[in-house]
Amino acid sequence: MNINIQNIKEIQNILVERQSLEFKRFLFDKIDFSQQLIGIIGPRGVGKTTLILQYLKENFFDNDEAIYFLADNVLLQKGDLVELAREFHLKHGINLICIDEIHRFHNWNQELKNIYDTLPDLKIIFSGSSSLDLIKGKYDLSRRGIIYNLPGFSFREFLLFFKKVKIENFCFEYLIKNFKNLSKEISKEKKILKYFNEYLLCGYYPFFNETKSLELYKVQISNIIDKIIYEDIASFYSLKTQNLITFKQILYFFATTTPGEVNINKLASSLKKNHATISEYLKILQEASLVRFLTNDKMGHSLVRHAEKIYLDNTNILQVIGSIIGKNINNGMLRELFFLNQLQNSKLLPCYTETGDFVVNDYTFEIGGKNKNDKQIQGVKNSYLVLDDILIGDEKKIPLYLFGFLY
Repeated sequence: MNINIQNIKEIQNILVERQSLEFKRFLFDKIDFSQQLIGIIGPRGVGKTTLILQYLKENFFDNDEAIYFLADNVLLQKGDLVELAREFHLKHGINLICIDEIHRFHNWNQELKNIYDTLPDLKIIFSGSSSLDLIKGKYDLSRRGIIYNLPGFSFREFLLFFKKVKIENFCFEYLIKNFKNLSKEISKEKKILKYFNEYLLCGYYPFFNETKSLELYKVQISNIIDKIIYEDIASFYSLKTQNLITFKQILYFFATTTPGEVNINKLASSLKKNHATISEYLKILQEASLVRFLTNDKMGHSLVRHAEKIYLDNTNILQVIGSIIGKNINNGMLRELFFLNQLQNSKLLPCYTETGDFVVNDYTFEIGGKNKNDKQIQGVKNSYLVLDDILIGDEKKIPLYLFGFLY
């Protein structure tokens, strides 16, 4: 194989040189870069490429032993991945290959396994869409390397990246025990509630910083949704084009309904599909990071039959879809989604409860606006109101924005 490595390195150098090291995602310091095989997966647009380029700039800026490329780079002439890796490593002295959007390679999982087994001195960092079942696939990569998941911005990261407001993260248990003092300290930033509302609208994806235009940001999110459905889902799940519109219809349905129990039969009937098809489509949307399940148990199941409620993935997607179809977003759903999103992104497991909105680690939470009362959770042990539009916690009232500092 004749690889024009000079052209690939020139592209890499341009990308790495323009990369800023001023802000790094929370995951950067959690990755064990000493491992031979590292995967970084997550939704489109959350900064996977940036993270890899920052690592290269920090560690290999003047070093020819690392190479970065997109999996569909035409300069690679569609060669198979093992052959590419062998040529990079054995002929050009490359000891680290960084492959962006690896799912664009055919049979990428078997190829990675073969590289790992046959080139033990070659390290690999790859990124991929979270719509790919990287861990449970036919070839078990998780036994050979470490796969990390990168979600969108937390409220804390949004404050640091967009507003230059630095506030340290804290764990869930610390929040529950210290929410009064935490809220008093954080509320010294006078615009915290204003910034929180901005985050709910346009703070989940880093790329808003590129344009600072809300209308263009909405277009970009709409494009991401289309790419996930018509490219990622269509190709990975081998679905026909005429079936793909159903995925959008499902998203529109969950953007316009108040949070409640899932009635798949009713949804299937309205979309003129059978129960099994809609169940499978919901599972696909969840794997593609377009919807989230609130389950009814503490075992971590992500199956539709364990889901009591289904939400869109994040508040920005929710508000964009609402704008597209001309519907006002239910504030209750927006608040619940923020809470669920931030906790699940922090590897916590909120579950459904009939006595409140969520139960987390034996704590029960009822979500609402500042005038919400505790009628529904009266007498429930370890229960709290989580309220929007309040700055400082009081007794069992926790400001909603505090749950944006968990990662």
